[in-house]
Amino acid sequence: MKITQILFTSALLFGLAQSAYANHHNNEDSKYGCQKTDANHDGAISRDEFMRKQQARAEKMFTKLDTNKDGKIDADELKAVHAGHHHTKEDKPQ
Repeated sequence: MKITQILFTSALLFGLAQSAYANHHNNEDSKYGCQKTDANHDGAISRDEFMRKQQARAEKMFTKLDTNKDGKIDADELKAVHAGHHHTKEDKPQ
């Protein structure tokens, strides 16, 4: 259970870091990203909107890491992550 919490937290922080890095380097994407997250288009991102966005990212990351689709991330899947085997062509930086 503790490893799941660590993985979830790591995935969430990784997603936030990627978002911050991407937004830092491209103002147009930053505006678009905010508009996309601001579901009710009130010009601000509420806690609920933010959490929905992060939950979606975390679920996508978990699905990608859970390669055998058993609802758990086991030691072999973690080894694959560390070895870089979980990346597809779409995931690799250009």
